[in-house]
Amino acid sequence: MNQNNNVIHGVEAKKSGSSSEHENKIRCLTLNFFSYKMLLPNASVAEVTELKSIEPKLGAPEWFGGLMTWREQAVPVIIFEKIMNINASKPQQYRRVLILNAPNNKGCSPFIALGCQSIPSLTLIEEERVAATDTKSEQAVHIKLDGENYIIPNISLLESMVSKVMWND
Repeated sequence: MNQNNNVIHGVEAKKSGSSSEHENKIRCLTLNFFSYKMLLPNASVAEVTELKSIEPKLGAPEWFGGLMTWREQAVPVIIFEKIMNINASKPQQYRRVLILNAPNNKGCSPFIALGCQSIPSLTLIEEERVAATDTKSEQAVHIKLDGENYIIPNISLLESMVSKVMWND
C-alpha cells in the first residue's frame, strides 16, 4: 500500500502525524427525551438494544428500574428522568436501552442501562458548537449545542448510585 491514510474506526488519520479533518471532533449520540436532550460520547455506549424485560429490585429507589439480562449478565436499568427530578415513564414503557460502560467498574456489573424511547442519532461534535450554561447539577453537565440545551449524564455518579443500591442487600 502506497497510501498515506489509514482508516481506524471510520476516521481517517494521517500516518505522518499531521491533523485530519476529524481530529477536533468527538463522535456522540444524541437522544430526545420528553423535556430535555441528552448527549453521550460514543465511547461510553457499549450498545443500543431493545428492552426485553426488567426484574424489579425490592426496596430500590424510584430511579432504579430493576435488572435486565444482557449478554448473559444482570445489568441495572436507570430511569434518568427520576434522577433529574423530571416526570418519567415506567421502565416497561421504554422501547430501548443504552448499555453504558461503567467507567470505574465498582458495581455488580461493568455496565449500566439507561432507558430511552427514541432512537439515538450519531453526530460529530466540534468544540466551537458547544457552549457552557449557567445550569449546574451533580447528575449531569448542562451545555448548549448549536444553541439548544443538552445534558451529559455523570456516568461515574450513576455507577456509584447503582453500586449503593446493589450492595445494600
